[in-house]
Amino acid sequence: MMKQFFRFLVYLKPLLLPFILALLSGVVASAASGFGIPMMIDKVFPVVFDNSKLPSFIQDILVEMVAPDRLHMVVLITACLILPLVMTIRGVATFINGYLTAFVGMRVLEEIRMKAFSHLQMLPLSFHESQKKGDLISRLLTDTQNVQAGITQVSNDLIKQPMTLVSALCFLGYQAAKTSQTSVLLSNLFFVSLSIWPIYFFGKRMVEKARRAQKELGDIMAVAQENLCSQREVRSYGMQGQQVAIFRQLTERFIRIQMKAVKYKQFLVPVLEGVCALGLGYLLVRCNSVGMKESDFMSFATALFMCYDPIKRLGMTYNRLKQAQASLERLNFILDQPDNMPDPENPVPLGKVKGNVSFRDVSFSYDGKHKVLEHINVDVPAGQVVALVGPSGAGKTTFASLIPRFYEVSSGSVHMDGVDLRDATKADVRSNISLVSQSPFIFRNSIIENIRLGKPGASDEEVIESAKKASVHDFAQQKEQGYYTMLADYGDGLSGGQKQRVAIARAFLKDAPILILDEATASLDSESENKIQEELDKLVVGRTTFIVAHRFSSIRIAQRILVFESGRIIADGTHDDLYVSCPLYKELYDKQSI
Repeated sequence: MMKQFFRFLVYLKPLLLPFILALLSGVVASAASGFGIPMMIDKVFPVVFDNSKLPSFIQDILVEMVAPDRLHMVVLITACLILPLVMTIRGVATFINGYLTAFVGMRVLEEIRMKAFSHLQMLPLSFHESQKKGDLISRLLTDTQNVQAGITQVSNDLIKQPMTLVSALCFLGYQAAKTSQTSVLLSNLFFVSLSIWPIYFFGKRMVEKARRAQKELGDIMAVAQENLCSQREVRSYGMQGQQVAIFRQLTERFIRIQMKAVKYKQFLVPVLEGVCALGLGYLLVRCNSVGMKESDFMSFATALFMCYDPIKRLGMTYNRLKQAQASLERLNFILDQPDNMPDPENPVPLGKVKGNVSFRDVSFSYDGKHKVLEHINVDVPAGQVVALVGPSGAGKTTFASLIPRFYEVSSGSVHMDGVDLRDATKADVRSNISLVSQSPFIFRNSIIENIRLGKPGASDEEVIESAKKASVHDFAQQKEQGYYTMLADYGDGLSGGQKQRVAIARAFLKDAPILILDEATASLDSESENKIQEELDKLVVGRTTFIVAHRFSSIRIAQRILVFESGRIIADGTHDDLYVSCPLYKELYDKQSI
């Protein structure tokens, strides 16, 4: 487990100075606690009540400097000042340690979270489509928080608490040597070592509970996200009660698992307290039997107590580490996911292509077993408008998704201007492609920034010009803040047609040579479709265009039609040719003409 944590310690490198200062201040605080406090009880407190116990060389110095009748008061004041001094040093060191540890922890958390988030951006769509979005969010937020807490607490307490323990043990050794009570020291060490067993016992049971708890939390977040993204459907079908019941069931199950983890975590404290009390009780009997002085016993007892306190804290740290282990496993699930579509080491630069697209004996399967596309061979010259038609599940959208390399072909190759897409970077390939989908995503931002996504860095004038081409200008100007009107999640506040126009404006602004229209008008009514079609007619001019459509009304601008059935292209031609020569095309067309 520690090996897994060490992979994250690299994030401490840029924070080495504050981390070292945190550790050093922890050492100072530990020494003040483990050695300083018992020493106070052994050396300082007795002097306060009996000046004769003052070391002789100090007595000689004070006699020369202070009148005999004031000696007791000077000793008392000096002794009383030592205690606040030690506690002040301990308190300041503890503050510096806590502050710097929190600072380092926050920075480490940020880097871990950013690494996981960045890695998610690199993973293929197939990974995202196989995961619950809410669970991924839970891994990014909750699990990174747990790992951060584990790293900082472990790295801090593995120095601070053992140092406190070692300091206290050193004092025990010193006191045992002074009083010639080695047997007392050995018995103390036995009880100290005995307290380690419950830490190990409860820690083993913590990790499984923590692992289950984090999984349940991921399920809760997945259900919550699904619910919040489907409020229209929930209300339309009267599903509120059902959704509340599902959410309650998950949260109750999560609480039960959490409470089991809490049980093991909290039960460790009374067990260690019991071992501590047993050790102190034995020490009392043993010291009494050997005739130890009360002052020596008090320093022994304090040092022994200072041994148990760091062990108790280390036990809590160990339990926290076990909790973090479960989160670490979930986080590593993301970080260890391979990018099965890596960019080549020496990519071929594409630049801005003309727009020639070729499929050469392409087959594709999502799961490696059931082929969605089989032996696709087709050449599309630059500037040609091609429609992809066929029944649902025939492979049209998959075919279009291979062009921007959203998925990797199972066999064969896809070429752009003669270059195999696998020989170029994904960024180069996608910079030459604009996509307008059936449900374009509108980000929680202003209208102008949503359009600017097509060309980051474009001037306001360029954005507005593209907006005018897509007929966005009129409805944007009607908004209270115009183009700078902030949109809600998923573009709430815009109609379906308006969202589509924003997506078309992005494509105009990007000005890519290849355009994919993936059922771009499928969710619109006939009137909106006709209006959007006017913008699309302008958008396709001069671009290699692939139109994925179920509605034949949306492919009237196509110069060429590919007919898909069961993952194969069974016909290729114009509308007039296919209507006569392809029974499937004729059947599909006639159904929509009735």
